[in-house]
Amino acid sequence: MRKSIFVTVIIMLMGVLFFTAAANAREITKEELKKALNDNPDVVLDFLRAHPVEVYDVAEAGIKAKEAAEKRERLDAQLAKPLKPVIDESRILAGPSDAPVTVVVYSDFFCPYCARAAKTMDALMAAHPGQARLIFKHMPAHDGSKTAALYFEAILKQSPEKAKKFHDLVFASQAELMKTKEEGLKKLAAETGADMARVAVDMKSRELSERLAADDKESRAFGFQGTPTFIVNGVSLEGAQPLKEFEDIIRLTDKR
Repeated sequence: MRKSIFVTVIIMLMGVLFFTAAANAREITKEELKKALNDNPDVVLDFLRAHPVEVYDVAEAGIKAKEAAEKRERLDAQLAKPLKPVIDESRILAGPSDAPVTVVVYSDFFCPYCARAAKTMDALMAAHPGQARLIFKHMPAHDGSKTAALYFEAILKQSPEKAKKFHDLVFASQAELMKTKEEGLKKLAAETGADMARVAVDMKSRELSERLAADDKESRAFGFQGTPTFIVNGVSLEGAQPLKEFEDIIRLTDKR
């Protein structure tokens, strides 16, 4: 919103400049421009009302250009000084431990964008067989998300394959789980073939509660505010981005 207001103000100043310059047929000073803006607000507003499409297009282009510049600045900074999330090999969900590409995802099992991003991760892993590893971390937004995360981590202690199955089942069942809640999560956990007695014990362990707290603390230390957010070879990427965005970062980090 602030960006739009800023761009609109610039357009208003341009309108005043045009109006005053046309009236005086000479260059005007900054003070004269400010006075013209104060003395002729109706003229400026009329100018903007007469060109709504142009105003919108310029504002939108300005916002996109600023966002692109901020993205590039962040990318350059992280290429020079990569982010360093904690890498615990026991938490690798897919891929070999020595893979040259490391993707860490901060996710929420009840976030629809995270469900979409999970499919992109499947495509990424398929595109880089044996060359990428995926570590799944948590930023739970509510108690239901936290419970799902605890189930996931308890199953992961038994088997990455079973944890991946639970991961896929939960993301495919988000709507239903909003109704069935923990009973539904427990049912999905059982479908993975995990030892449910062990799951029940591990879910109550201090280890897993501290793991979730550490994930949340780490993500916020990096300044992440929403899910899904990724760190690809030390470079962050926010949102359910298309596969190309991940591939671009992998190519850039290969040259680092």
